[in-house]
Amino acid sequence: MAEKRKHRRVPVKFKVDWKSEGTFLFEKATNISEHGIFIETQEPMPPGTMIDLQFTIPDKPKKIVVLGKVAWVNPVRATSDSNYNPGMGIRFENLKEIDRDTILSLIKRIAVL
Repeated sequence: MAEKRKHRRVPVKFKVDWKSEGTFLFEKATNISEHGIFIETQEPMPPGTMIDLQFTIPDKPKKIVVLGKVAWVNPVRATSDSNYNPGMGIRFENLKEIDRDTILSLIKRIAVL
């Protein structure tokens, strides 16, 4: 299967607060790029849903607050052996340049490791 992503994603593990349509949850991000993030969740929202995200990059004190749009969903499956990384891929919609720079510095730091 060919890679469809245009921007490099790197693996991460940090908490993300998100809310949409009356739902407010704390979940775990498992990868990030300068244009989006994957949130591991048992309750993914449908593609096209707008969500408010808040998260802090490890070793950076400033919280990133950004609007995102659910681009795709990896649904929860009935059997645990096929339940690979359920969650949703979020595309950032209004990421500030300073926050993009913070994310890019994280990506570069992880890519070197």
